Amino acid sequence: MRLISLTALLGLASCGAAPTNEPTPIFPELEKPGVFERMYTFTENADGTVRVWTQERADLTLLFESRKSENGTWSEAMEITEFPNTGMLTEPSFSPFDGYLYYASNATLPSRGRGKDPNIWRVRATAIGWEAPEPLSDTINTGASELGPVMDEKGRLYFTSNHSRGVGGHDIYEAEWDEATEDWIVKAMPDGFNTRRADAQLAVTPDGNRMFFYTYRQPKLGFVDIYTATRNAAGEWQMPVNLGEPVNTVGPDLGPSVSLDGKTFYFSRDGQLMQLPLKTALQGEGWTGEDPDPTG
Repeated sequence: MRLISLTALLGLASCGAAPTNEPTPIFPELEKPGVFERMYTFTENADGTVRVWTQERADLTLLFESRKSENGTWSEAMEITEFPNTGMLTEPSFSPFDGYLYYASNATLPSRGRGKDPNIWRVRATAIGWEAPEPLSDTINTGASELGPVMDEKGRLYFTSNHSRGVGGHDIYEAEWDEATEDWIVKAMPDGFNTRRADAQLAVTPDGNRMFFYTYRQPKLGFVDIYTATRNAAGEWQMPVNLGEPVNTVGPDLGPSVSLDGKTFYFSRDGQLMQLPLKTALQGEGWTGEDPDPTG
């Protein structure tokens, strides 16, 4: 593993502070990342001892981690170098179902022996490091670009893919494990849920009843906005709506994630990792691009 600066250590030591009702930096002591150093998709394991996130380094996309010591302090941010890749490790997410860290890597899959498209892998954290990562089956990893894996507490997997079976750039899919076939059953989202451009960087609440992702669709406040969608009482996904303020701004807001206790919402604003209570993040849900009280 490679370490980053002492400045990062100061930031990591501060990021345990409770989020306020306005978005605040997770790592407040870190300098704001440059255009080629954006940070996004922050995740923390169930016992609150391991944090992982994505950070860009020019043309590389890397995963970094920090670990909590017995005295409650956090280690310096360390680049994770054990995971197979050829320049891309991205979009990590700890699962509330099985405890694995799910992520995407463009490492060559053992089942194919070729190709550099990103696929979905999983790995278990140990007390001092990581077990050997393993890719998911070819039912998930199709040979297209599979990204953004997240799992809910029921074991349902959500991810994005630019497979030709979809309608656009990157489409969202849901998958459930079938005990009979010992493989995944992949389901398309309802008609109209995905768009012809990328819908990507997923997050779900632990119960699996709400999803977040970034999209280029209208209405939007910035270049890309974070949208959210919910299931109805029958378990059917409803059409996504803009998350609105205070999350979305005229700048790039992306890389959403949700804490495993379902209380805190994380996202990236201008490349900086931010946090706020989930209930606060939902205050602008359903923004339509219109002032609800133009006389106010």
